[in-house]
Amino acid sequence: MKVSQPNLKTEYKKLIHSVFVFESDTKETKNLPFYADGFPGIVFFHSEHPVTVFVGSESKVMDPVFVYGQTIEPIRIQIEGPFFFVMVQLFPAVVEETLKIPVVELTNSCWTISHSDWSSEPNFSLAIENKSSSLAAEALADFILKKGEKFQPDLILHACLEEILDLKGNCEIAKLSKKHGLSERTLQRRFQNYVGLTPKQFSTIIRFQASLYELNDVSKSKLTDVAYASGYADQSHFIRQFKTFTKQRPFRFREKI
Repeated sequence: MKVSQPNLKTEYKKLIHSVFVFESDTKETKNLPFYADGFPGIVFFHSEHPVTVFVGSESKVMDPVFVYGQTIEPIRIQIEGPFFFVMVQLFPAVVEETLKIPVVELTNSCWTISHSDWSSEPNFSLAIENKSSSLAAEALADFILKKGEKFQPDLILHACLEEILDLKGNCEIAKLSKKHGLSERTLQRRFQNYVGLTPKQFSTIIRFQASLYELNDVSKSKLTDVAYASGYADQSHFIRQFKTFTKQRPFRFREKI
C-alpha cells in the first residue's frame, strides 16, 4: 500500500489542513488505523468491495463520500484492494459552515454525503473510471472549495487553534484566553462550538499526535525521552494518555509500526 500527502494549493489552505491518500493495486484486504488528531474531515474512496468502519464494538458499511467528526476512540477502516482512499482534514468550522452539519453533533460519528450532491461533479466519476487517486484528491478538494467559497473563519478562534498546533498542544489555556481578550469560560464555549472539542481536549489530542511522531524516532529508545520530548510531565502520564487514544501501551504500539 502506498501512502502520500499531496501539497495543498494556496486557495485550499483556509479550508483544508491536510490531505492524505492511501492506495493499493493488489487484492489484499487492508486495515487502516486512525487515531484522534483534532480535525474532522471528508473522505472519498473507491473499491469494488464494501468498505467498513469499526469503532469499538460497532461497525458500519460506508458510502463512497462521507464526513467524519472529532473522535477519541481508535478507528479502523477495512478496505479491499485495488482501492484508493482519500482523506481531507478540514478546519473544524468548515464542516458546519460549508456542509451545514453541526460540528458538535458530528463528534464521534460519521455523516454520509448524498450521492446526488457529489456525483454531478465530473472529477469524481473520472477518478473512479481511471482508478486515479490524484484525480480523487483533486475532486474532493475542489468539492470543498466550491462549498466553502463564502467561508470566513473566526479569526480569534482560528488564531487560538493555530497557536495550540504550533506549540504541539503544550500551552496554558488561561494564558491563551487572556492573550485574545476572552475569559476562560467564554473561550471554552466558543472553541467547543467552533472545533467540537474544548481547548483542553484539543490540546491533549495535539500533544498525543506529537508523541506519535516522537515514538517513530528510533533514536528515542526510552519512553521517558518520548514523554519529555512530547511535553508530558512524566512517563506514567504519557502512557496513560497514549492508552486512552490507542488502547495500547506505547512500546507495544511501536512494535506494530
